[in-house]
Amino acid sequence: MEGTHRAVSDTVFAALRKVGLGPASKPVQLLHDGISAGVYSAVRGIGHAAGRGVGLAAEFYREASGRAEWTPITSRPAGAVLTGAINGLVGDHMVALDNDLAVPMALFTSTIGDAEDPHAQLRLDDIAAAVADHPERDLSHVVLFVHGLGETEHAWRLADEDSAGEGYAERIASSVGAVPLLLRYNTGMRIAHNGAALSVLLGEVFDAWPEPIRRLDLVGHSMGGLVLRHACHAAVLAGEPWVHAVRRMVYLGSPHEGAPLAHRVDQLATQLSRRARSRTWGEFLDRRSAGIRDLVAGVSDTDVPLLASSTHHGVAACLTSSAHHPLANILGDLLVPVDSARGAIADVETLPSSHHFHLLNDPRIHEHLLRWLSVPDAGSSPAAVDDRR
Repeated sequence: MEGTHRAVSDTVFAALRKVGLGPASKPVQLLHDGISAGVYSAVRGIGHAAGRGVGLAAEFYREASGRAEWTPITSRPAGAVLTGAINGLVGDHMVALDNDLAVPMALFTSTIGDAEDPHAQLRLDDIAAAVADHPERDLSHVVLFVHGLGETEHAWRLADEDSAGEGYAERIASSVGAVPLLLRYNTGMRIAHNGAALSVLLGEVFDAWPEPIRRLDLVGHSMGGLVLRHACHAAVLAGEPWVHAVRRMVYLGSPHEGAPLAHRVDQLATQLSRRARSRTWGEFLDRRSAGIRDLVAGVSDTDVPLLASSTHHGVAACLTSSAHHPLANILGDLLVPVDSARGAIADVETLPSSHHFHLLNDPRIHEHLLRWLSVPDAGSSPAAVDDRR
């Protein structure tokens, strides 16, 4: 707002100088600029002071209540959703500033029965105890769910009248018997960066798992599908053994060929930056995260090819009642066009009369997942995987 104010006032005083009123307007401009700068500085100061005051009050409350330490805001679904959204917008900036709200990459197990906190973080030094809570599951078969931009692992449990409060992870686990894991990551970081970090994390999980993982299936929503592609590509380049266990990869509304909305924001920022009065708004839009910028182009099939040893499946949603409607690809699921969600994937199901976030929890998709993930792993080669551990 201050930048816009200054741009407008500079235009006015420049016009006065052109008509010969420069000497008369100079004292007025100095007075105006001094007052406006003081006002904006005061507003910033009040904001910082209020923040410090709230922090001191909270610290006093913690000490008075006898609490040894704070409970992280991400320990509850509402706090995790809030920080996930913030990280999606400016997560890379938060990492650069070492902000405490920057979301670190972590894995979570899916549990049923705790409505307040349905997910528990999976710590590498305690994996055996975490998976031992579900002896009925096949520990050699793991399904990893990776959320999209501005989301967290809680996004997979979006309410649906037919889901009975369960997400894909819980329902697939009970139907297939596999161990479901959910990833939380900073969606504001570069997609390739998150993919490389996930590759390293999965290598550590494979080493710490109580028994050899014979099959790993990967499911990604939106940006999550692109992160999975980068993770597998990074693993192939680095010779990570875990990638040999990947059998199925499922992409739910992933913008393989880019998201038009991200491209339009990029164009808008460029146009605003070209004009003095709107330059600060262009700079504001340019603060959008690297993750959002990466969605403009999607993923190159040449630079990041589909994993050759896995089968690939996808779901593309569209707002229209049929995928064959003339507007189906133009409107897409509101964020991703149907063609972009298909990309180079041969086996793609369409979800008509649905938007982008329906893909997170829909009974129709559950049926597709069950069909894809319950297929016997006829092509697995456990010995090859074991030799590389």
